[in-house]
Amino acid sequence: MSKEISDRDLMDVADDPAQARRLHKALRTLADNPQVDGTLKEMAREVLSGRLGMREALGSGAYLGALGDRMAELRRADERLTPEERAAQEERARRWFEQQSDEQAQEAQEDREDGTPGGDRPAAVRRDPRDVPPAYRPPSPRD
Repeated sequence: MSKEISDRDLMDVADDPAQARRLHKALRTLADNPQVDGTLKEMAREVLSGRLGMREALGSGAYLGALGDRMAELRRADERLTPEERAAQEERARRWFEQQSDEQAQEAQEDREDGTPGGDRPAAVRRDPRDVPPAYRPPSPRD
């Protein structure tokens, strides 16, 4: 891919610069991941190249259908997990959320230091672990 959009180009669908950064990263993951189906990969590449806006991609029946199909596949796979596999998945999800939070905090610090947009407000928003779907949330003493 020769020219790629910037985080700023995603601000029409993002709530803040941090969300735009995460969306950009997710699009790159879709575009580069060999396990992603051709339609989603195409959508990500079209958006990243600037040939298609994110809003238009979300409004496209073909792309929206591919997203829905992928979500259904993930749900079916989740339903087939053994208790041991589920526990391992929950631990991976916990570590992933922790890593994302750390990365967002680091990016927010860098934004504040270099004065880039969003630097005057925290870019990292820590998710409440109770907001994570139960299949991905480790049990807590309150559960």
